[in-house]
Amino acid sequence: MTQGNHREDNAWKRLLPMAVRDTRVMDGHPDAPPCSAFVAREQERFADLTLPTDGLVVVLEGRKDVRVGIHEYAYHAGDAFVANAGVPIDVTNVPDSRSGFYRALFVQLPRPILIEAARRWPQFVGSTAPASRRLVVDVDLTEALIHAFGRDEAVGTPQSSTLRQHRVLEVVLVLAERGVIALTPKYADRPLGDTLRGLLAHRLHHPWTAAEAASLLGCSEATLRRKLRREGLSFAKLVSAERMAAAHVLLTERGANVADTLAATGMTSRSHFATRYRRLFGERPSEARAKRTVAAT
Repeated sequence: MTQGNHREDNAWKRLLPMAVRDTRVMDGHPDAPPCSAFVAREQERFADLTLPTDGLVVVLEGRKDVRVGIHEYAYHAGDAFVANAGVPIDVTNVPDSRSGFYRALFVQLPRPILIEAARRWPQFVGSTAPASRRLVVDVDLTEALIHAFGRDEAVGTPQSSTLRQHRVLEVVLVLAERGVIALTPKYADRPLGDTLRGLLAHRLHHPWTAAEAASLLGCSEATLRRKLRREGLSFAKLVSAERMAAAHVLLTERGANVADTLAATGMTSRSHFATRYRRLFGERPSEARAKRTVAAT
C-alpha cells in the first residue's frame, strides 16, 4: 500500500478530536449545534427515531446499526451515511469491543442549506440518492468537515451564520458529488410519494389508512389524495406496491417463509398475495423462498 492510499484509508481518524466528549442535543431542540458528537460507553438503542432535518452521520469508533423498515444496515468506523428527515428509523449504537467507546458525529443538513446548494450546483438537482447508502469517509469529506467544524477544537465552536453556511455547503457539495444526497430547489418540495414511502416503510405491518397517514404528515386526507394524484399515485396502490416490494426482499434475500412475510408486510389474504406476487414477479412466493433456501446451502 502506498503512502497516499494509506492516508486516504485513514483520513477519517483526523476527525476523532472532534468527538472527545458527548455534545448531543436530542429531540430536535432548536439550540442543537450544527455538528454534534455522540459519545457513549454503553450500548444505546433509539426506536422510531425521526429526524427534523436531513443529517450526515459519521461513525468514528464502534458500530451503528440502523433499521429502516425491513432493511438493516451496519456502519463501522470510517463509514458515513445521510439520514433523511421524517423517516422513522431504529438505531443502535454499539461501543468498540477494545476501547469500550462509541463515537460519531452528526451534522445537520437543514432544508435552507440544501436549497442554497441546489442554486449553486444545479447539475446535482433532481438526482435520486439511495436511502442510507454507505459512504467511505475519504480525504475530501474529512477536510470539508474539519474546515466547517474545527480542527482540534471541540464541536460547536461559535461561527457567524454566513461563514457557517459557506463551510457547511462544502460538506454538502462533497455529498452531492458522491451521490448520497439529493438537492431540491426552493420551488420544488420533496415528492409526497417519497415522503409517504418513508413513513410506511417503518411499519408496513400497520393497517394504514389515508386519514392516519395524512394526520402524521400534517395535512388533510383530501390534500394528501390530491397531491398523490398530481404525482400519478393513489394511496392504496402506493401502500400495496411498498408491501409487495418488501415481500420480495423478505422471500428472495432473507429466506423468510410466506406466513412471516405476510405478518411483516401487513397483508392478510394469502391467496390474494400469492396471485399478485406471481403477476408481479413471475413466480409463486413459495418458489421464490425455495430458490433462496437452495442458494444459501
